Amino acid sequence: MTRYLTSEQYRQMLVRDGDRRFKEWHNRFLSYQRKFQQELRSSRS
Repeated sequence: MTRYLTSEQYRQMLVRDGDRRFKEWHNRFLSYQRKFQQELRSSRS
């Protein structure tokens, strides 16, 4: 038996997936930014 999603359920799944992907990307970006700033500070010293 195939279970079909309503358009609203599908939209909610896409939104949650988009949120998850953004959080993953943002965490990687913040980590990269932190390392970059640390390198800048250490190179100035």
